[in-house]
Amino acid sequence: MAETRKRYSLNPKQLHILVLLYKFRFITIPLLTKYKNLKSNSLQRTFDILLEEKYIGRKFEPSYKIDRKPAIYYLAPKGIAVLKEDARFDALILHSYYKNRSVSETFMQHAIDVLTSYISLRTMYTDAFDMFTRQEIAHLDGLPDTKPDLYLRGGREYFITLAYDVQPFLIRKRLAEYIAHFDEDGWGSREYPALLFVFENSSAESRFLDYAKSSLEASGIDTEELRIGTTTMRALTHDRQLEAIWTFVGDNVPVSLL
Repeated sequence: MAETRKRYSLNPKQLHILVLLYKFRFITIPLLTKYKNLKSNSLQRTFDILLEEKYIGRKFEPSYKIDRKPAIYYLAPKGIAVLKEDARFDALILHSYYKNRSVSETFMQHAIDVLTSYISLRTMYTDAFDMFTRQEIAHLDGLPDTKPDLYLRGGREYFITLAYDVQPFLIRKRLAEYIAHFDEDGWGSREYPALLFVFENSSAESRFLDYAKSSLEASGIDTEELRIGTTTMRALTHDRQLEAIWTFVGDNVPVSLL
């Protein structure tokens, strides 16, 4: 007779890890230590248990060791099932996570970079903004169909899109969607969020600013009505944090979001 495996009860710390994997989709332990300000040994033990109990999955290719890249963790079907029991989490988002094992390296790295950007922005602006990932705002009404990677809400609101690894025509399509949403649906009585795009380098950033300016002019929208800004991934995630890294259409020098 086959031995029946006892049901494993998750403690609050382990459940919190599953919630963070919902929030960011893919996570590394070194980044999570920065996000949580915890020691990696404690987190590693928690991840090892969740991995052994099959609540999470792990990707670690032989090349990672050569390149000194950490393992990448994600929700496994068992962990997805746990969160599906909680109405706070979007069912469609969770359903998409069943593909976690098969997505591309580029897709995973984009999610890791969202977490990196989140940490950098929190370091720059401390408690000035509430920050939400694409997954956390999936259920909100009134947003564009294509959600930004990050949504900042404070004295001013911002949509942030990591554009460094996306084909230029797709980023232009995203910009057109947001301009149309601003023009047709607006933001009620509130000021529409400024649109921020993060590029690989200053050349791509400059080309996009020119395109964005032309797009606003063609739509009859003033640069002060709909603010569009850019920076580079290096400026955003540089160890020497600087707040004034955003260049907006119509401005000549980088500024802070505050």
